[in-house]
Amino acid sequence: MLKDIMREFVKGRYKQLLQVKYILFIVVAMIGLALIYTVRVPVVPANVTYPASLHSGVDTKELTKQAILEWMKENSRMPEHVLTKIYHVAMNSVNADLILAICLVESNFNPHVESEKGAIGLMGIMPSVWLGELQAQGIVKGKEDLYKISNNIESGVYVLDRYLEKTKNLRTALSRYAGGDSSYATRVLRMMNKISLTRSSEQQLALATAPVLND
Repeated sequence: MLKDIMREFVKGRYKQLLQVKYILFIVVAMIGLALIYTVRVPVVPANVTYPASLHSGVDTKELTKQAILEWMKENSRMPEHVLTKIYHVAMNSVNADLILAICLVESNFNPHVESEKGAIGLMGIMPSVWLGELQAQGIVKGKEDLYKISNNIESGVYVLDRYLEKTKNLRTALSRYAGGDSSYATRVLRMMNKISLTRSSEQQLALATAPVLND
């Protein structure tokens, strides 16, 4: 009887040991799989978010603004606060890149410049041709307003729109804007393409930005 009991006890212990070994094997296997997954798939912290540019566009706009302002600095000696104001006023127009390109070609972003022919300010407005009409439209009150950033750009947009209404062609309208100078249109369109390239390149870079940690 005792032998039978001992035999049954040994069998029971053996089964328990097998069960323990089996459980240990499973645990070790699970740990190994977890370690492999951790190495191959990085753990993303809970406070990680993707750039707001992927959701709201806010970051993209700011990065694009800074990129274009840097480009403006490279082409002008005007202080940053002046260039920033020019940028914001231009952004309120239908085609900001075109307006900035005209400002560069006409004045190198200098609001106070006046050409030998009498063209005033950022977009080179000829008061001898347009002052009366601009006053009638309520865009300016007098010639001195053409030296102001917002008034000058609004005046330039109005004048360009008038030429576009007549010609239905941007290149032709730009040539007439400059008194018939065809090379002027080429220069403006070239600068506009450079600004547009800067804008699109910065947007693509922002979309490719890696996730950033929240504060």
